Amino acid sequence: MLSTRPVFQVTRGAGIVEYTPEFGQQHKLPGTVMSIEYVQAVVAGYDEKTRSWLLGFHIGRSPEEKSHWLEIVCWSPGDNTLYGAAAQRAGRELAEYIGCPLKIFGAKKLAKPLAGASSGGVTGPLVPHKREDVGPQQVRLLSHSIKLPIQYAAMWLGPSRNGVTLRLSKEATAGKRGVTPSFNQCVIDMQQGTIKLIPPTGLLGSVLGGAQGRVIKTGIVRNVELRHVIDRESVPQETNGDILTEITIITHRWEIYLTLPDESLLLAQTSHQTSSELSRKRAMAGNKFSVNTSAGIDYLRQHQADQEAYEAAQSWAEHAAIVVAGTLGLSLVKTRIDDEGAD
Repeated sequence: MLSTRPVFQVTRGAGIVEYTPEFGQQHKLPGTVMSIEYVQAVVAGYDEKTRSWLLGFHIGRSPEEKSHWLEIVCWSPGDNTLYGAAAQRAGRELAEYIGCPLKIFGAKKLAKPLAGASSGGVTGPLVPHKREDVGPQQVRLLSHSIKLPIQYAAMWLGPSRNGVTLRLSKEATAGKRGVTPSFNQCVIDMQQGTIKLIPPTGLLGSVLGGAQGRVIKTGIVRNVELRHVIDRESVPQETNGDILTEITIITHRWEIYLTLPDESLLLAQTSHQTSSELSRKRAMAGNKFSVNTSAGIDYLRQHQADQEAYEAAQSWAEHAAIVVAGTLGLSLVKTRIDDEGAD
């Protein structure tokens, strides 16, 4: 970036943009504080003339008034794809903090890496990730505090005579993004030292899981992994000339894997989907929309419902992973993959 000196500051929900006197004078802004009511949009784009990515605001007194451009950051000159991901990510973060639309121009589609592998030959995520290890003793203590059975949507985990049983309905093994489990029942029997995977019945079950299912010795399982994957997909909303307005669909997936010597075997997964629009409304609920207005109350209700759905999906996956690891007497590895986590 050409400028490394901070010139402005935005605090989520504060309702103002603060900047240095020099920055205000240079851009003909009043004083050192501006209300975000004047920010009509955050704009990130690639300028073909300077061959640089730019980030700034469209400023106007009202949506009806013609806005003017206020540049905040200019990346070093280079190819369109060199700083494209960083500029767009900065724009999305800034738009969410301020609570206004994001507009992008001059962007080229960037290839995204695979979120991770979950089948034969590979264990653990293939992309950069954060990792936390929870030892067997702590896992066992945590598992004792979880009252079985636990159920979420079409998945059920409960006690059996010598261990635990996981049951998945057809809805839990089909129609999800990415890899899905190829069985609908997992029986962990610690007395026999086996993990039995029972495929769905019928032709589909024979194709996906094998007619006789699969039996795994508990002794070869290295650990249980709880993988939290965060995917972001930019969805165009409207186009005005060369400028694109977008929202970001954010999908959280929590996946439970058995780590075997040569593969990560998916046992179950939960997911939750939200959008940047809700995050922006949430950021503004304390100032732009009074809680005494119908709009403010509606946004708070949406936020509450969204948060409850998120916590339900997260909680079941975490509890299920702890119970499985505690039953097997293994450590729990928590990994987190965020597709916006690296430039």
